[in-house]
Amino acid sequence: MNTKNLWIASLSGAAVSLLASNLPFIGFVNCVLCGAFWGSAIFAVWLYRRLSGTVSVRQAVQIGLLTGLAAGLIGFGLSFAGLTGAQGFLNSAQKFLPPDATQGMNNIPAWGGLVFNFLGILFNVGFGALGGWIGGILFNPDRKNRKA
Repeated sequence: MNTKNLWIASLSGAAVSLLASNLPFIGFVNCVLCGAFWGSAIFAVWLYRRLSGTVSVRQAVQIGLLTGLAAGLIGFGLSFAGLTGAQGFLNSAQKFLPPDATQGMNNIPAWGGLVFNFLGILFNVGFGALGGWIGGILFNPDRKNRKA
């Protein structure tokens, strides 16, 4: 496995995941389908295959795991600036909700936000592995064409 291409593909997928899950209207679609989480890992597998020429299903799952871990850790770090995670969600929700609906949002304890963001890392890793597995199946040149 080419380490340079692994990092390029995984960090590119993590960037796609962070952007797609935190942009206002695209983030809504992500909430419904979780598409940014597993779709970014599929993108990372595709990019790795394009850079390296081939990818096995096992390598694809590893790429997906690393993509999810990178997205989760970067997102966790950005949550302290209020850009992602629970803080980012609350900041963006306050723009669209009426003032009386947002009164209790400031009363959420700090440990609640941290737990939410730690669970976000696990969520990213899990969906990254799923997306890597799907990408490995889709982009594996050794898969056999089966007739029904």
